[in-house]
Amino acid sequence: MKQSLRNKILSVAVALAVALPTTALGQHHGEYEGYRTRLVAYPTANEATNRGLDKQRYMQPITEWDTTAEGVLKGTFTFPFSWLERQVFVRVEGAEQQFEVYVNGKRAGGSTNGFAPVEFNITKLSREDKNNIELRLLGNEATAKIECFEATGTLPRAYIISQPRVRVRDVSWSTEIGGLGIVNSNFEVVMRNETMGDKTSTLYYEIFLDDTIRLGGGKRDVALGMYQTDTMRFGVAVPDSMLWSRGNGKAISLKLKNRIAGRDVEFYEFPVALRELRFEDNKFIINNHEEKVEWVELSPNSTIEDVKREVDSGNYCIRFTAGFVSEEVLNYCDAEGVYVALTAPINSSSSGTSRKRGGNPSNNPKWRKEYVDRTLQMYYTTRRHQCIIAYFLADDSANGIALYESYLALKKVGDDRPVIYLDGGREWNSDYHK
Repeated sequence: MKQSLRNKILSVAVALAVALPTTALGQHHGEYEGYRTRLVAYPTANEATNRGLDKQRYMQPITEWDTTAEGVLKGTFTFPFSWLERQVFVRVEGAEQQFEVYVNGKRAGGSTNGFAPVEFNITKLSREDKNNIELRLLGNEATAKIECFEATGTLPRAYIISQPRVRVRDVSWSTEIGGLGIVNSNFEVVMRNETMGDKTSTLYYEIFLDDTIRLGGGKRDVALGMYQTDTMRFGVAVPDSMLWSRGNGKAISLKLKNRIAGRDVEFYEFPVALRELRFEDNKFIINNHEEKVEWVELSPNSTIEDVKREVDSGNYCIRFTAGFVSEEVLNYCDAEGVYVALTAPINSSSSGTSRKRGGNPSNNPKWRKEYVDRTLQMYYTTRRHQCIIAYFLADDSANGIALYESYLALKKVGDDRPVIYLDGGREWNSDYHK
């Protein structure tokens, strides 16, 4: 398709937006929370620095499941007195099939996509002291047509996360290379007020080099109305010697503290990889240098050891096929300077390539919302990982309206990473063509 026609199609994205799921950070997707990267609040700055996932004051992982009932995982968590004025969420990762969550016998919500993290607000369903939680695994019969790939068969992971009512909703960053050896790092912190009154958060931020050299910092007051979301932005100049690239996992540190009414209520610390990305004429331009990217395909079920074997062989460009890639694997890729492409959990190869009624679901309007939702869920739950330099729409799934709108929805986000679909017959809904 000619470039001018492709641009015309992209120009109608705003008009189509009314038909697409709402996915801006801080907004809700029906019965579950809006998608976000994994965000664990810590009660002290030291604990935030360690970033552990063991039980602590504001987070409890569900480490033991009773599996005696077929298709049901039963666990428990404790709701301490100190959480009474806070919000409580359960984050489910790696369910790999459709599921529902029940807390104390009451339904908290469910998801048709078990291949990306989902969070549910369980504040009203929880009670002080001991609570019961169930994950009811519903199988993939309803979604089997678009999940023609292998799951790991491992148990899901669930975290009970406590945050204040005026809380950090999500964090992201971007990079802009300036001149004279300077890189501008730009941060966005999304804040959310879950109370019925106006509130002000004082957000403190610091950026460190090698955990010892303070590059910058400050504080901002964020005024939030009742149940309102707002974004606080700030930036700092960083030496270009800290740019992240292939085989170079350099990172700076971002420290955040949220203070409400004079009390410090949550702490965070993030390793921040800085890289500038452009995609032009089928070429990746990273930190102003053209990079030759030749993907090595790996299963999404791959472990850190699997990725390490590729790295040891000199392969620093990995495309994970459709499925669920763990947070730990992506953290490793960040730390080692591995270029990653993620694929939305969509593979409808069992339905053939026909676009006629009864053919491949990619051209069936009934699947449009599911496709778009899965694509955006992939993006919003992984966007903080700078190792990801491209997103793939699907594997071996013909083409049609569901994938067209998935492409438009992901382009509307405005991220710098290209959206690729190699099995679509060289149509316009791919930024890259062989």
